[in-house]
Amino acid sequence: MVRTGPSPAPGAPPPAGGERAEMLVRLNLAVRRPAAYGGLTAVARLLDALAQAGPEGGDAVWIPDTTARLASSGFLREAFPRPQVHVVASQYGEDAHRRGWLRLDRTLTAGEHAVLAGKAVGWADSDRTLHEVTGEFGPPSAVFGPGDPDLPKTLGYATADRAAPFVAFHFGAARAGADGAALLAVRVHDGFVDGWTVTPWGEGLLV
Repeated sequence: MVRTGPSPAPGAPPPAGGERAEMLVRLNLAVRRPAAYGGLTAVARLLDALAQAGPEGGDAVWIPDTTARLASSGFLREAFPRPQVHVVASQYGEDAHRRGWLRLDRTLTAGEHAVLAGKAVGWADSDRTLHEVTGEFGPPSAVFGPGDPDLPKTLGYATADRAAPFVAFHFGAARAGADGAALLAVRVHDGFVDGWTVTPWGEGLLV
């Protein structure tokens, strides 16, 4: 994500402490379930308002970084035939995590994260389901998308170290006879050569 300006409402006073706490609660709800809380635009507006309330202040808007042509995050955002709201939401969530705004449901230890980051790309060379991912790597730090285990979503895994890679597993709808949503791709970092992979199921859907 990149931050740019101006915002649609320049000059608005930054929120007071209580208002900022409420915005953080709303952000954590909206980024996980965008469809239920006003969509991706609402998430971006909350990020904008929180940026104004931060030490740097100022007016800003948040947009997906479409200029990094060799970034795997940008490729995965555009790679599949239908707009994948949960993919963009997970990238907003990652950006919020970098700034300490995302409340993690599970915080991986450094050891757990090292195993995950080292294993995920190779492990996802085969078709996997949501239940296989959580069985292998445990519960996620955040779920972006609907709670139904058969529906498209992204699982994010993170540590308390906000500079460490935010590992994302992107899922499509469950396949016939499969137990849980179908893993389409995993991104460990934005290195275009070795930071991500697409599963065979995902390859069949690439634009």
